[in-house]
Amino acid sequence: MVNVYRPETLAQALDTLSTGKMTVFSGGTDLMVQHGVRAGMSPRFEDDVLFVDSIDELQYILTTDHEDENNQEQALYIGSGVVLADIERNPLVPSILRQSVAKIAAPALRNRATLAGNICNASPAADSLPALYALDAHVVLSSIHGQREMPLKDFISAPRVTALREDEMLTHIIIPHYDLPEVFYHKVGTRAANALSKLSVAGLARIKRFPKKAPVIEDWRVAFGAVGPTVVRSRELESLVIGRSLETLAKPKFIGQVVDCYREIIRPIDDQRSTATYRQQASLNLLTRWLETLSRS
Repeated sequence: MVNVYRPETLAQALDTLSTGKMTVFSGGTDLMVQHGVRAGMSPRFEDDVLFVDSIDELQYILTTDHEDENNQEQALYIGSGVVLADIERNPLVPSILRQSVAKIAAPALRNRATLAGNICNASPAADSLPALYALDAHVVLSSIHGQREMPLKDFISAPRVTALREDEMLTHIIIPHYDLPEVFYHKVGTRAANALSKLSVAGLARIKRFPKKAPVIEDWRVAFGAVGPTVVRSRELESLVIGRSLETLAKPKFIGQVVDCYREIIRPIDDQRSTATYRQQASLNLLTRWLETLSRS
């Protein structure tokens, strides 16, 4: 028999988690599908279920000091109980994340689903992940033994596989301070709304401008979703663009060289949503568009 728990405080939730294996249920929009049996029947859970949607301590979006190994600066904190609709509307949230969240499912689901759930589901096609990877987001995992923080890129290691331990839950997401005003986001789906991703691309950049010489790309990032077992982002390849002038970026030959390099690391698969060939070529086309758009900034 499955037991169900609905604590009102984080301490109660962590105490309950420490007693054995459980399914942490926040929005549950993915879990209800994963554990469904067939139409007309209630989902079947094998483990006890811990509902965390009543915990006020997980319902916040705020900026506060964040200290890492390098320095201390303001960062954005998003509690794991915040639903996608609130993230979509909040002006503190980076534009690229609000754009990606707005593309997730339908309004009714965004009023229930959470960003933490989209992360912990660890789907290669999760719509929020490319934006979060581009933003260098971190996650904080909590248990009765304390907290540990890690980059999101280290948290997800494979489809449906995360670093989350049995007695832990994700309690908040941290987005470090950023200054990346140039934004590019595009999702390719089967329809305009409530579509599963064939692929998605998130790009961010900062341009440094000078009085008497060509502007230079001071920072440039791009991340691809649904084209690999996890989000595809390469700091090594991003360095090919960082430091280049917009004049250089405007040259088709240079863009072609960058795109060819990305061709080597974008290795999607065929599945029911799309073919590998389409996914790769569409990703490279969007990368080209992102570079060409930036060159005209």
